[in-house]
Amino acid sequence: MQEKKLKPKEPRSLNRFLPLLILLVLLLIAVALGARVKSEKNRLLEEKSNAVSQERPPVNVVVQELVPAMLRDRLNLPGMIEPWEDLNILAEVRGMVEEVLVKEGDHVNQGDLIVKLDTRDYENTRNSIKAAYNLALTNLKRLSGLHEQEIIAQSQYDTIKTEVESLGADLAIAELQLKRCYIRSSISGFVNVLSAKKGLYLAVADPVATVLDIDRVKVSVGIPETDVDAVRRIDRFEVIIEALQNKKVIGAKYFLAVAPESQAQVYRLELEVANESADILPGMFARVEIIKQEFPEALAIPLYAVISRDNKHYVYLEEDSVAKIREVRLGILDGWQIQVTEGLSPGERVIVVGQRSVDTDQGLNVVKKVTNPSEITR
Repeated sequence: MQEKKLKPKEPRSLNRFLPLLILLVLLLIAVALGARVKSEKNRLLEEKSNAVSQERPPVNVVVQELVPAMLRDRLNLPGMIEPWEDLNILAEVRGMVEEVLVKEGDHVNQGDLIVKLDTRDYENTRNSIKAAYNLALTNLKRLSGLHEQEIIAQSQYDTIKTEVESLGADLAIAELQLKRCYIRSSISGFVNVLSAKKGLYLAVADPVATVLDIDRVKVSVGIPETDVDAVRRIDRFEVIIEALQNKKVIGAKYFLAVAPESQAQVYRLELEVANESADILPGMFARVEIIKQEFPEALAIPLYAVISRDNKHYVYLEEDSVAKIREVRLGILDGWQIQVTEGLSPGERVIVVGQRSVDTDQGLNVVKKVTNPSEITR
């Protein structure tokens, strides 16, 4: 009987790990290919970027070298000039205007005569009462001796005494009414309106004239409620009168309302301004500058140098004639300059002209360097 040849059996462990080995080899090949592709992609992008950079000529820019300077948190509000006193003079007695001693625009002093009314009726009344008073006073003196001697009754003496007192009061009223026929200014100032005319009959409380005191004037300003606390701590303000070629004067705080006076929720601030030359007139428009806070060592750049994207703020810097972008944080706005609170340091150069024409790592040609933003336009 022929013996059968037996084939050797392969190890079962090798068959079990073979798929895993194949998968591992494939994975290594894939990783190697991915790294090669990524490296090649980066190389191509870098070559492309270098090629583009070489193709693009340097951009002409103006840079500002950052230097710490004073920056102020200012509040600029409109105001209106008002007279220090606005006096409406009214007739206190009735009568016809006999004489007008001033004209509109004249300056009058306190106590100066402005208008004289016809006094004849008041003089006659005064004279009549005065005569009756003198007669009653004479009778009182004559009866006083008799009263002391108890020759006349007490009631008779009291009657004549009361009559004297009553006539004395009537005489005082008559004298006062006669005096009121001479209408005078109770303040010094300019006659702004003259209502009284010669021959015009005036009743009690009819307007005679309006006198304005402008030796000093008031500047009335509405303060928003958010700024009341800052204004409360300030005593002097700069006032600009636009009608007088932007004349600048100093106003002293005179009054700050404790409650808003309109639906706009603004609080009235009154400033006292000296006006000896009388060139500041009521009704003129003014601007009041309120400095809420000062930053003596602030870094500031022009507002237009800032590029905003997705609620973030950036500036371009010039570093070795190459543009670099950097995120910054902003603070207060002082005119057209804005404070940079984070992201920049003194000595760095911010692109302030041409920043919207550059990209990161682009070559630059600095045509001008300034330290003060006001030098940019020179």
